[in-house]
Amino acid sequence: MPSEGLSARRITQVLQEGFADSSAGPRRRLEQAALVDGWLTELWAGAGGPASGAALGAIGSLGRRDLGPASDLDLVLLIDPDRLDQAETNRLANALWYPIWDSGTSLDHAVRSPEECDQVARDDLRAAISLLDLRVIAGDSDLVEDTAHRVRMRWRREARRRVSDLVDLAIDRGHRYGSLAHSSEPNLKSDRGGLRDVTVIRALAESWLADHDHEVVDAAARTLGDARDALQAVTGTAGTRLGRADQDSVAALTGHATADDHHAVLAEAARAVSWELHRTVRAAEAALAPGGSATRGTGSDRRPALTRLPHGVLVQAGEVSVDPSTRDLLRDLAAVRHAATTGLPLADATLARMADADTAPLVPAQRDVLVDSLAGEHFAQVYEALDVKGIFARWVPGWAEVRNRPQRSAVHRFTVDRHLVETVLESQRFLARVGRPDLLLVAALLHDLGKRSGARDHAAEGAPLAETAARHLGFDKADSRAIALLVREHLTLIRLATGRDLADPATLRDLLDAIDHDPEVLELLRALTEADAVAAGPAAWSTWRADLVDHLTDLARDALSGTAPAPRIVLSPQRSVQDAVRTAVQRTGSAQVVYPAHTEDEPISQICVGAPDGDGVFAAMARVLVRLRLDVHSAVVGTQDGVAVNTWWVAAAPADLPHPSVLRSALDRELAVRDRPDARVLELPPAPPPRTTEDTPVVTLLPGASREATVVQVNARNRPSLLADVAEVITVHRLQVRSAHVLTLGRRAVDVLYLTDQHGRGLDPPTVGRIVTALMDAAAT
Repeated sequence: MPSEGLSARRITQVLQEGFADSSAGPRRRLEQAALVDGWLTELWAGAGGPASGAALGAIGSLGRRDLGPASDLDLVLLIDPDRLDQAETNRLANALWYPIWDSGTSLDHAVRSPEECDQVARDDLRAAISLLDLRVIAGDSDLVEDTAHRVRMRWRREARRRVSDLVDLAIDRGHRYGSLAHSSEPNLKSDRGGLRDVTVIRALAESWLADHDHEVVDAAARTLGDARDALQAVTGTAGTRLGRADQDSVAALTGHATADDHHAVLAEAARAVSWELHRTVRAAEAALAPGGSATRGTGSDRRPALTRLPHGVLVQAGEVSVDPSTRDLLRDLAAVRHAATTGLPLADATLARMADADTAPLVPAQRDVLVDSLAGEHFAQVYEALDVKGIFARWVPGWAEVRNRPQRSAVHRFTVDRHLVETVLESQRFLARVGRPDLLLVAALLHDLGKRSGARDHAAEGAPLAETAARHLGFDKADSRAIALLVREHLTLIRLATGRDLADPATLRDLLDAIDHDPEVLELLRALTEADAVAAGPAAWSTWRADLVDHLTDLARDALSGTAPAPRIVLSPQRSVQDAVRTAVQRTGSAQVVYPAHTEDEPISQICVGAPDGDGVFAAMARVLVRLRLDVHSAVVGTQDGVAVNTWWVAAAPADLPHPSVLRSALDRELAVRDRPDARVLELPPAPPPRTTEDTPVVTLLPGASREATVVQVNARNRPSLLADVAEVITVHRLQVRSAHVLTLGRRAVDVLYLTDQHGRGLDPPTVGRIVTALMDAAAT
């Protein structure tokens, strides 16, 4: 087999074998390993590999015969230094490694003696795990078997000290990679619940300290392996991160109707792996310290200490369980509460009993215990334990429809159900600041129940679902309606604050109408807004966004209390900076640029730019930022006293910004040629073609958002020239921008434009039709 054809042969073989049934994956991977084994055996023969004293061994996925179509090769050249000198070792290594590199195959290699392998296995945990899969490819099989035996014996002798290291390794990887089940772009290998965790589970079993459910783990490993194989066949690379752009193709190749369907299957497998790892680690730890840290009795009567808590809750051997003889309505929920507040795990037998128990609507006393659980520091861990047994979906109506459901917004880090759990955790920070913390916690838990298949407006569609769930959880009719209102309006505050003109009375009016003019609902909505955004991810919340939300909330508080608001509006930059820029423009008649003090932790800088208002000023400013390669993260645009004062947030640290004089000179030049169409052309490469329906732009008219202007929202895939292209359309149609609010969320840009005609009036219907069409074309370019 010519070496240069290996990669193509591996991918072709996977595509030919296909994914027809559950048995196809293991068979396909065995054939992959056999294909590579044959090629490496030919290389060994061609390199003049000796029959004794040296051997080529495989570890990693090739060692396990679990190879993907583009997976790296992990090889060890084993040498007996008493039978092969250094010069011959170097010659043999070069004769093996160079053809592999020349074929374009990624290679991780080492040259070691059996003693060195033993030493590495003692000193390096990851290397020890890898060497457990050592098997012979070519050469001296006795040398490989002796080395593998050494490694396994050391692994079992030192298993007691290795368990804590394995736990630390899994925790560290979890911090760096996150959870596969809850990620919108999962790493099939490294995320929690991924293929690496399968390897750790099997390594623990190899230690003889603990075993696992082989059927469950093997089935999950097949599912994850099939997804990895399909991903590598689609991309032609060894990557294991399943990005959004490839999810549809991978889902189709593995026989799933949609990417969401495939993600649900992957999430189920990952949760099974995570749970089996958790159980295996606990069993290994128990084997190391039988009876736990506290015992009672002596001699043969010695047993783990048992603590009895109210409602039939038991704590024994570091686990929370229940007394099955106790007939108490609060028993199971009290056990959940104790686990959520202490971090102690729920016992397997208790979880199994909960999974088999009948479910019924909660009574108020049970509701209160459940709310206490939601306020627990360790609620997320308890949720995972309950969910892997299907318990949580039985307790909360509507949960099954959002469980394991991926989010298609780049802003979100987690699946819908995990996002809801994270929002509960974030809302715990606000419990002391609101009058009804119980409503806040439950609204956080239920606010995205509407994100089910086919939903068009998840907030509106989720409100009645949340009301039904709240009634089932024991809330009365009034409280359930309040929770439904919070769910229906959970996006309203941040949408109005960041996407509407805060100086327009219609913005405040819409907020007050949304909360039914209720001060308590306002405070709950403010807390839920931040908890939801922070739980979504770093792109959804920032200091300047919090400033806008807080200012609108303050305006609403003043209106509800009858207090006259101060005659000013905070646009996030300091008012003094805006006034200084406006005054300088009026004095000089030319553009002015000021960089306000940088106060945020994130690498986002403010730029306050002013110029005499007129046709094309907004577009000129946007083009200058593009030409200077300053990526606009957000913007607030306004005009006062004949001066356009626009504040831009750009993705750059202050030290990376050009000097203000550079930006000012560039803007002066741009303004001087703003009437020349040829001078307004941006020399940029074309945007890549849309890969998914998510890339399709949406232009929406917002009727009633303003009495003085026509408000249009442009929601499109972000690119450097998007804002400049949108602004150019406005210039060409000779419209005025009274104000604009620009927001970038992940890969999407959401621009809200307050447009008027040359006389400062709202647009007539024919003009609206033309501008919407033109904006659609510009956003799609």
